[in-house]
Amino acid sequence: MLKNELKIAETPVGCSASPYIIAEVGSNFDKNLDKAHKLIDVAAQSGANAVKFQLFRADALYPNRDGLYDIFKSIELDAEWVPLLSKHANDQGLHFMASAFDMDSVDVLEAVKTPAHKVASSETTNLGFLHKLASTGKPVIISTGMCDMVDIEEAVNACLGVGNDQIVLLQCGAMYPLPNELVNLRVIQSLARRFNCPVGFSDHTLGQVAAITAVGLGATVFEKHYTLDKKGAGPDHFYALEPDELKSYVVAIREAHEALGSGEKQMLPKEKELGRREGLYLARNMAKGETITQADIITKRPAVGLRARYASSVVGATLARSVEKDQPLNWDLLTFGGAK
Repeated sequence: MLKNELKIAETPVGCSASPYIIAEVGSNFDKNLDKAHKLIDVAAQSGANAVKFQLFRADALYPNRDGLYDIFKSIELDAEWVPLLSKHANDQGLHFMASAFDMDSVDVLEAVKTPAHKVASSETTNLGFLHKLASTGKPVIISTGMCDMVDIEEAVNACLGVGNDQIVLLQCGAMYPLPNELVNLRVIQSLARRFNCPVGFSDHTLGQVAAITAVGLGATVFEKHYTLDKKGAGPDHFYALEPDELKSYVVAIREAHEALGSGEKQMLPKEKELGRREGLYLARNMAKGETITQADIITKRPAVGLRARYASSVVGATLARSVEKDQPLNWDLLTFGGAK
């Protein structure tokens, strides 16, 4: 069984925690170390929890140097930069992560003590690779684009097979950008029911609507691409958020989560003051230890203490301290069973 709450470093992740937000640089640093540092600064200023890069080797992905080799070679992250980027992120109060795409890259991330491993959708069915990631004992965040439920089951079982129950599953659609009609956010609830683990959203949509909706459906981890300039030449700039948009995105998610509340229906303090509801008050000054009779209580507005429905319950109670006339009654003023 998976954990339904976990920690990345010391940050709680789960439904009862504030959303964990990963600012995804991807390849948008354009093989420029200074730009990579600036993007880390932007992530910190946005209020995100983590900054994430992608760590792959074009030679390993395309050993025959055909197909997309030239594109991936032009955007790959130099592994020698990882310690520098990790330190800069940590200095800014961010967790540093990267999606590894091969075994050697996992070792690079382990060397800088990354607090969690992120699995890109393309690697979710690479069970031997998941076995290595899960064997680190760290939380594994798995994107589920290009996957059906069987693929996800197999990925989870690969992690459980090495005793790692710290799994986060992200609903994801592997299109860039992803149109709203294909987002299928209800999968978030399906994953939560089936696996009882933290579930989130790797967001490739434009705008904030899908992310805010995902909060209401229980998403607790978010991943979003961002850039310094949408007009950049690389493949991931055009659909990514610019700095001000990233900050707005993070704020919107946190405000949406705050609006969820506790689920317990209660009167608000201001409703108690202004609502047309009756409460219980004392009809006279009474001393500590006196027993309340029916004649000692009156009902009137506002209901800032006990509601009028509890009138019969307070009769026979004794006062825990002296109370003046017209003071609203609360449970902490009362003792029962003859105690004084």
